[in-house]
This record gives sequence, C-alpha cells and structure tokens, in this order.
Amino acid sequence: MFFNLRALVAGDPVDVSLADGVTAEFKVTSVATYLKANFPDQAVYTSHGYSALQLITCGGAFDSQTGHYLSNIVVYTSLAALIPPAVAPKAGVASQLSGHSERP
Repeated sequence: MFFNLRALVAGDPVDVSLADGVTAEFKVTSVATYLKANFPDQAVYTSHGYSALQLITCGGAFDSQTGHYLSNIVVYTSLAALIPPAVAPKAGVASQLSGHSERP
C-alpha cells in the first residue's frame, strides 16, 4: 500500500477500518515530497486542528551506496466521514424485502 502513496492526488479517498467496524473515510488534501535532511517534523507531526491522517513513506532518489531513499513522501488527509458498520437486517425485515412471509 505505501509503495503507491506517490500516486495519490488531492481528492482521493483513504479508508481506514477501525476495530469497532466503523470505517474512517479520509480525503487527500495534498501530497508533498521532502528531502530527509530537511524533513519538516513540526509541520507533519503537529495537530492541524482537525481530524487528520498523514501517511509517510520513503521516496525520491535512491542512494545505492546507503541503500536508502533520500526523501519522504507525505500524504496529508482530512477526515471526511465516519461510516458505521453494516447492520444485518432482522429476519422479518429481510423476508419483507424479498417478498416472502415468515408465516407458514
């Protein structure tokens, strides 16, 4: 998944499945590439005043001598929606929807 971060653009969705079954839907607001030597820690890791998710991976030029990428790709997102888990319909409701009755 993180290999493809570089392909994300503003407006793309990023869905996160939470332990309680809720899906947190984030929207990409921007994508930036920073040299590791000049990585803006405060800008990336600080609170932005809203629910956000920053996804970070290695990128940019690859240094074959060190075996490391020289940059980091940061995908900035903001929370767009919380989607509750799907609730299975009750037996009576399912029967009504399918046109069948539960009665013998």
